[in-house]
Amino acid sequence: MLGYVPFAGRGDGNMSETATVRRETFCRVCEPACGLIATVEEGRLVKLEPDRDHPVTQGFACPKGLAGAEIHNDPDRLDHPYQRVNGELVRRTWDESISAVAAKVREIVDRFGPDAVATYAGNPSGFNSLLGTGVPDALRRLGVRRYFNAGTQDCVNKYAGSNAVFGSSYLQPIPDVDHTDFLLLIGSNWRASKASFVSLPAPYKRLMEVAARGGRVVFVNPRITESSDERTGPTIQIRPDTDVYLLAAMLHEIDRSVGFDRVAQSHGKHVAELRECIADYPPERVAEICGVAAPDIAALARDFAAAPSAAVHMSTGVNQGRQGTLAYWLVHMLAFVTGNLDRPGGNVFAPGYYDMGAKGRSDYAAGFVDGDFGRMRAGEIPGGLLPHYILDADEPVRALFVTSGNPLLSLPGEEVLRKAFEALELLVVVDIYPNATSEYADWLLPATDQFERGDLGVSGNTMQLHPWVQFTPPVAEPQHERREEWWIYARLAQELGVKSLLDEDDPEEAKWARLDHMLSGGGITRQELLASPRGLPLGKRLEYGRFLSERIQTPDGKVDCCPEAFGPALGRCAEIFAAMVAEPPDQLRLISRRDSRMHNSWYANVPGMKRGDRTENRLAMHPVDAAERGLAERTRAVVASAWGELEVTVELDDAVRPGVVSMEHGWGVQPGLRLAREKPGVNVNVLMPHGPDSFEALSNQQHMTGVAVSVRPVD
Repeated sequence: MLGYVPFAGRGDGNMSETATVRRETFCRVCEPACGLIATVEEGRLVKLEPDRDHPVTQGFACPKGLAGAEIHNDPDRLDHPYQRVNGELVRRTWDESISAVAAKVREIVDRFGPDAVATYAGNPSGFNSLLGTGVPDALRRLGVRRYFNAGTQDCVNKYAGSNAVFGSSYLQPIPDVDHTDFLLLIGSNWRASKASFVSLPAPYKRLMEVAARGGRVVFVNPRITESSDERTGPTIQIRPDTDVYLLAAMLHEIDRSVGFDRVAQSHGKHVAELRECIADYPPERVAEICGVAAPDIAALARDFAAAPSAAVHMSTGVNQGRQGTLAYWLVHMLAFVTGNLDRPGGNVFAPGYYDMGAKGRSDYAAGFVDGDFGRMRAGEIPGGLLPHYILDADEPVRALFVTSGNPLLSLPGEEVLRKAFEALELLVVVDIYPNATSEYADWLLPATDQFERGDLGVSGNTMQLHPWVQFTPPVAEPQHERREEWWIYARLAQELGVKSLLDEDDPEEAKWARLDHMLSGGGITRQELLASPRGLPLGKRLEYGRFLSERIQTPDGKVDCCPEAFGPALGRCAEIFAAMVAEPPDQLRLISRRDSRMHNSWYANVPGMKRGDRTENRLAMHPVDAAERGLAERTRAVVASAWGELEVTVELDDAVRPGVVSMEHGWGVQPGLRLAREKPGVNVNVLMPHGPDSFEALSNQQHMTGVAVSVRPVD
């Protein structure tokens, strides 16, 4: 066993260790939380390797996780607090910085009230157990309630969908990959993204194992992804943003052929209303819109229903469409009405160390508010409204805290965001890098990276095929003046005169109180986890036969097969269908895509992610579409939407279906980062909708894929 060697101290680059040590830890880039071995020299992380003795991940790790050492040692890191004075960055002490920020926040709140302050939390916040994605306590205690986070660009539709159907946003059944006979993956690329909302190591290998034992794996995607090949299974190439109609047609076919499983009547409600909804979308009607032949839709539906066991999983490629919540509702229904919800090989509940189901219970229908820009879900505000809350709201945002995020590049509307950030009275960026957003910041505060802080694995709880939990102390000493985010906001709380963790007798212990409570629910202590540095398998198995009878959180304990609150969205669904029928036949739609070597804009400065031909993100087009527009391989083109336009390089790709173009996100100019400046690529989110009507009101999910575009040669 590799023991954890505690630090003798911390701070400003004074290393207290002289030995080379190897420590167990885990990755916090995505849900699998792969076990890693960190080599540390004189307090500095120098190398990361897969932990081949990890009890669950067993030596699997992807390039993104292993690049953590490059990020830790990047000379472009944000290492000291800075204030922007007359356009120039001036180094300040932590005390000076926190004091000045607190004074400005107090001034703004006193003049305009707490709604003049807002926060934005980026994707890494969700993998930081001491941070989270909501309003930090220091600001919440002032009454701040407006918050934005990366979830509205990614996955909030899933929380809303489960809330409506099961009564809890945290009930997220996962596919029982180890036992299924039929696995249907929609808008998902497990080889590149490592499977969102399901935590399993080596996901592509697991797909091969399903096929190798005689099971079927079928992908639904506009593009044949890296996950789909002769070792896994074929792809049904659907037109973008039509998945909801395909799912409705599948349910329609199942209802009219083999019928719904009897479990739908015994454990469901509003089944007749579900039948009424799907009656409008038989395979014969949706075939042209979806770009999939009616017999193929019908066969897919019947094969799924007839399989001894079948599981379905939907991911970002559908989440980010205009109707991600409705699509996720129908994914739940597909598993439910075929009897595949809550049985071996189907979609099942994964118990964790903490019961998230009860915690996420709420009345979905009561969770809507009338905001400045229309009706929406309470909670995180759609990211595409951020500039409008600053520039156009009746009570505008005047101060913004951005933590572990880069909204200038990750949100739609870069041009209007630049205007909005210029209009702020205070912009504070807490990050590991001086990113594109921080070019407008009044204060830049340096945060630790994932290997410079202690952490508990929280993101995979109740999403793991093999439930386990791991705690890691810091494996490297925070370099220079980097500080953990919890400390930054606790120090701000002190200056604001509100309750702070730093006022506790032992802040280093008190910061874990909430997580200790969560662990105690599973009969686990942090001390036990420290004694098992490679993680602690929970000894629990996936639950079969208890989800429907014991886990559902609706008031009557029934699965809601057609939530009443979906009424307006179902009308909108019909309107979108009619509009797509009327589209010109040569209309192109843009989809986003992931790459196994890139992870949002944080990785834009990592040399290992931009080797060889990866000097820019290119527009992938089917050769036929390119030829019709006078374009060829590596020619320059203009891609335009109703929201903006970009000059791009064309890449011919026959894996993309005709009528579709594809582009990787996470690129764009970041002046403070050397490699990102030299090889910036372009920010594809310039083309995405923003403002009112740019999000699905059922969940506040932004429309980020399947956007109508045109492509033409550069003049």
